[in-house]
Amino acid sequence: MEEAQTRLQKIGLDETTIKNTIKGKNALKSILQTLDLIGVQECDKKIGNLLYEMSQNLTEALDNRRALLAKYIVEGKITNKLQLEGALEYLRTHTHLEQIPAEDFDKAAGVGIVVTPEQIKNTVAEFLKTKQDLKTIRYTYNFSEYTKQVRSLLPFAEGKLLTQELNQQIEAILGPKTEEDLKAAKTQVKKPQQQQQQQQQVQQQAEEEDDCKFDISKLVARDLATTVNSEQLLNWRKQNFPYEVLTRFPPEPNGYLHIGHAKSINFNFRLAQHYKGVTYLRFDDTNPEKECQEFIDNIKENLRFLGYTPFKTTHASDNFGKLYDYAVQLIQKGKAYCCFLTKEESSKLRSDLKPSPYRDTQPAENLEIFRKMKMGYYKENEVCLRAKIDPTHPNPTLRDPAIFRIRFTPHPHQGEKWCIYPLYDFTHCICDSIEGITHSCCTLEFEVRRDLYYWFLKELDLYRPFVWEFSRLNVSNTVLSKRKLHHLVFNNIVDGWDDPRILTLNGLRRRGYTADSINKFCDLISVTRKGNENIIGMHVLESCIRKDLDIKAPRTMAILEPIVAIIDNVAEDFSEELEVAIIPRNPQKGNRKILLTKQIYLDKNDVRTEDHPDFWGVAPGKIIGLKQCGPFKVLSVTANEVHLERLGKDVKPKGFLHWLSVKEATPCVARLYDYLFEAYDPNELDDYIKGINPNSKIVCSNALMHKDLLNSKPEDKVQFERLGYFNLDFDSKDGKFIWNRTVTLQEKDKIKAIAQVDGKQVQKKDVPQQKKDAPKKEAKKE
Repeated sequence: MEEAQTRLQKIGLDETTIKNTIKGKNALKSILQTLDLIGVQECDKKIGNLLYEMSQNLTEALDNRRALLAKYIVEGKITNKLQLEGALEYLRTHTHLEQIPAEDFDKAAGVGIVVTPEQIKNTVAEFLKTKQDLKTIRYTYNFSEYTKQVRSLLPFAEGKLLTQELNQQIEAILGPKTEEDLKAAKTQVKKPQQQQQQQQQVQQQAEEEDDCKFDISKLVARDLATTVNSEQLLNWRKQNFPYEVLTRFPPEPNGYLHIGHAKSINFNFRLAQHYKGVTYLRFDDTNPEKECQEFIDNIKENLRFLGYTPFKTTHASDNFGKLYDYAVQLIQKGKAYCCFLTKEESSKLRSDLKPSPYRDTQPAENLEIFRKMKMGYYKENEVCLRAKIDPTHPNPTLRDPAIFRIRFTPHPHQGEKWCIYPLYDFTHCICDSIEGITHSCCTLEFEVRRDLYYWFLKELDLYRPFVWEFSRLNVSNTVLSKRKLHHLVFNNIVDGWDDPRILTLNGLRRRGYTADSINKFCDLISVTRKGNENIIGMHVLESCIRKDLDIKAPRTMAILEPIVAIIDNVAEDFSEELEVAIIPRNPQKGNRKILLTKQIYLDKNDVRTEDHPDFWGVAPGKIIGLKQCGPFKVLSVTANEVHLERLGKDVKPKGFLHWLSVKEATPCVARLYDYLFEAYDPNELDDYIKGINPNSKIVCSNALMHKDLLNSKPEDKVQFERLGYFNLDFDSKDGKFIWNRTVTLQEKDKIKAIAQVDGKQVQKKDVPQQKKDAPKKEAKKE
């Protein structure tokens, strides 16, 4: 460690940073990896700090760009944090590129851009000319908003110079502050730390939800005196945390994240980013019986997938020592006591609004019992520590809740260091406080616990964050309850936690949903306080992925259930090369070539041996179109073969079908996914399992794809024309390709497919097919 400390000193890091870095193994490993990569032993403090900042912000997805960023820093192309942020943001949004275009990257990182003091002066002057009301509102203007707007004009200007210039020019316009200005300043909307003193007057604003997503003036606590911070507490936070807004995403590592967690992640990170703040990832790991390292690792990976980099990753369990000390403080104040009642006895007294017989035990005796609890003197459930609040309180959470209990279970993060563990309600608020959180945002079911949250902070005289609750996310045709998802997985109703039919983030990713589409969905639905009963239709989520993949996914063709078609009026060795767009809406992606040969494959779903007036597919005597190659006449159709005649291009068919050349087709498997539940709201059913859609997964084992896809990697996405968008599954290996349908091309498209499901032949519903490319009316069932 001494060698590592010396290396960090030689690159100019301060002692506090060095101390914290050595404590965190990952932080130390990352900066040393950077220094070893570029061979730096000693450097200027400015360069060293940028190398350190870069190393701490690299996610696994960006690790292959470490050398590029380090080179730019050492060569003086990136000289400040603003440029580094621009470079990192560009790389985060272009992880799909094998080669980084130097010109685009330099532009994003502000390479070569030097903002002079004169430029800053002139830009600020031009900006203030647009503020016609400045002389009227005087010093009640929003300085943060002004700074943000000027920053957008000069994104790479040095922050200190910019704010100094803005202050000086405003003072030159308005003159020194008068007594009236000082009085007005006291009544204006204050910064987040100061706003808490106004919470008692602004309760109504908490109910105004539609436009409050990034307006922190409307994220306010309920009318509780305990929410107000003293001047001393506000100063403590200001001295210890430089960020005006600090949020956190605090999952319990006892399961897999789902789309509802994505909403919380999106809200907390975007809220902080909007105000130039940062967000913690904090694991509220207070229950070792249900938590494990697998969940911790998966949550970190989910955040990386969604594109969010936490300011810090912390564990509530890292504060167990502090939490123990705070519990001792409560005991010493007579605000906590040790209770030997069983769980059943305690529940009965609480429901009867009666106190525990141990409630009046003296602090000295409670301290001794609590010390013995920590030493492992008592059995599990023999005794617990309770907060001494009010056993008759109408809010059940305040009826002397338990705050420490005994569990002889190793902790996934702390090992066997502890045998007593704090409960969530005690832990959560204190961790929010000591981490300097400004806005503690959670879903509405936690609203009843808000009084308890502030009771602990008041009794311990700790800094008090905002608490604001928003509606939980509910999506149609599925369930998000952890208990119900657990039942689905462990009863083999779905194929694990990453089954593409459930809305876990693992499942969505496996189905083919991109981070951009999930974040767009979260932005669209926003956050409200309208209650936990509202349901967002699945079609909203599907619309987001369609729009995203429309401009990203290459077009190709696949056959779900093949039948051979022979073009009779061409030679046996006939072969015609056709050039088609890879992504029609993105011409820059270029074209690819496909072959039309004498023998091709059509899809049995488009073929009938007998015609019907409502059927526009392949049937004897029909004129059909094949995509990219024109009209054909159907000469004959049998159960296993179709014969066609190629026609002149002057013939106009009513629709075009997809196809593959026999010479270019290669086997694959296609999984067609539909809503897991037929019921719009399965939670309303007496038995939600009865609402399962029997056709939610159909496997087409005999499918064919174009040979161009043989080099595809898991998570590659394509559009199989007329069939939908598909994602290559992680199970694809050893030459076997498995494609999961992410979504159909149009809302409520249903494609009939014959496939093997549990060894049986099943038939999916017929297709209302797309305009021009397919029959306009749904074919009647055979």
